[in-house]
Amino acid sequence: MKLKLLLILFIAGMATGCSTPPLTINYAPSSTMSVEGAMNVGDFRYIPGERPDIKSNQIRNTAIGNIYFEKNINEYIETALFTEARFVGIDMKPDSTQVTGEIKEFLIDDLGYSVDWTLDIRYQIAGCYDRSQRLHKNTEKFANVFGTLNEVIKLNIEKLFADPEFVSCIQA
Repeated sequence: MKLKLLLILFIAGMATGCSTPPLTINYAPSSTMSVEGAMNVGDFRYIPGERPDIKSNQIRNTAIGNIYFEKNINEYIETALFTEARFVGIDMKPDSTQVTGEIKEFLIDDLGYSVDWTLDIRYQIAGCYDRSQRLHKNTEKFANVFGTLNEVIKLNIEKLFADPEFVSCIQA
């Protein structure tokens, strides 16, 4: 009887234990760069979220289970780009050069003994800039996930800000 009860409790726990509430990321800018120019942030598309097996608020991962966030991934990237740009000294003016883009890949490869993070974003300024910035980062298996997410996003944006072609577009 006790074994049967334990088995029922175990099965019930496994069935309900797999669902987790969506995670909230509060992006905190932290770049030490200085960039001059003016821009505004337009819309970004999250390409993986347009597939039937990935939701717009989900980062693809290779381990069992899914990682869902409170907001759509493109909203997090738009907010991060805005706050990081303002943090490094770029004037954020509504009537200035608009930066849009496509998040082509956001992957957490967490099979194995370490975690490989990939963030590939195509940044665009109409008639001036169209280039992808791809970032790969490796961390230990049990690193701070929220800190690493912030770092991966920041490093990708810093690659954009370090591109002289991009800088010349926002200074024109």
